[in-house]
Amino acid sequence: MNQLSRQTTLSRRSLLRSAGAAAVVCASPMAWAQSSSEWRLMINEGVNVDLSISMLATRYRSWADYMGAQIRNKQVVVDPIIDIRRFVQQAMGESKPLVIYGKSVNQVAKLVRDHGYHPLVRRPEPYQAAFIVPKGSNISSFSQFGGRKLLMPDEYAGTTAVAKAELRRVGVREPFISHTRFQEAVIVQINLGQADVGVVSPTMAKKWRDAGGRVIAETQPVVNHTVLASPKASPEMVNKLTESLLAMNGQTGLLGDIGVKLWVKAEKAEYMALLDYLNE
Repeated sequence: MNQLSRQTTLSRRSLLRSAGAAAVVCASPMAWAQSSSEWRLMINEGVNVDLSISMLATRYRSWADYMGAQIRNKQVVVDPIIDIRRFVQQAMGESKPLVIYGKSVNQVAKLVRDHGYHPLVRRPEPYQAAFIVPKGSNISSFSQFGGRKLLMPDEYAGTTAVAKAELRRVGVREPFISHTRFQEAVIVQINLGQADVGVVSPTMAKKWRDAGGRVIAETQPVVNHTVLASPKASPEMVNKLTESLLAMNGQTGLLGDIGVKLWVKAEKAEYMALLDYLNE
């Protein structure tokens, strides 16, 4: 074998060794997570409260630490996104987070259907937006909504999406719909008489009832707040993340920090059914 032939053979062997090493890395359940710089837990709390970035980062720090320890003893960065539009843009961007926790269920469902995100777990209680009126209001049913002023949260919010779906379902015609950013503002403006009917989340509806307000209707029950895994995550990583999240159910302190009582396994079909209801 001449010198040129020996060099060619060695080069081919080197390429084969490199290809073999790459195959081992790609076959590893943690391959994407190990190679990615995006060890992020991205949070969007919807429009229930006006919290600062630092307050949200503190709230979810223990959960992020738990997830990092469970997966590969890595640090997971908490990335709170307050604005729903920016949350969606970040989720659709090139640098995708490893895990997302989203409370705007319509946006979460579209990330599953249209962008390949994997549903991991969700809150077991169904999500139902509520239509509220002041105690002295003469409105008692959907049949009286026509021509009335309805106040809803942010246009991108899950609460708004399911409320509009319910109005279509029951055939309410020509309500005057306006929006305000946060659900607390809906309650304030209803109390001030600035709208006839308000739309709020289940949490805010309970507070409204406890304060003596009236809830005259609710939307159809749909899938609740959800944890998603990146579309880049392998099936093995998705399974590991799901198992780790379900294992939180015995840790009431950890769940209590983020306002969750229990996780249950999420199924893709639930999000497809939600989008059918929303006609989105």
